[in-house]
Amino acid sequence: MLFINLIALASVATAATTARATRPKANEYKSEDCSGSVNYGHNSFLLHDVTMDDTTHSVYLTGNWELWSGKTGNGGSCTGTKSLDVSYPSGACISTSAKSWHANLPVKCVRNKDY
Repeated sequence: MLFINLIALASVATAATTARATRPKANEYKSEDCSGSVNYGHNSFLLHDVTMDDTTHSVYLTGNWELWSGKTGNGGSCTGTKSLDVSYPSGACISTSAKSWHANLPVKCVRNKDY
């Protein structure tokens, strides 16, 4: 009986670790290259629209996202022009500055396409 319980516990622990590793992530940084301390961290299966703080210059993304040029306000929704769809299953750092993306638009908001 104890052996079966240990196998069940190991299975649950593995599933929890696997799920956590694949959560959508949108961590904001003040640096241009996602270095230094996280400005604002977002890591949840419930992420939908993540607005960028005005002091954010890069964002580390995991998952499937749309990049938007505007926001209704901090903690609000994405607005403006959708400039690009990106997919980073293993994660990647992107700049939020206008010089980096389609149509020379800044990234003010990211929308989780899997929400």
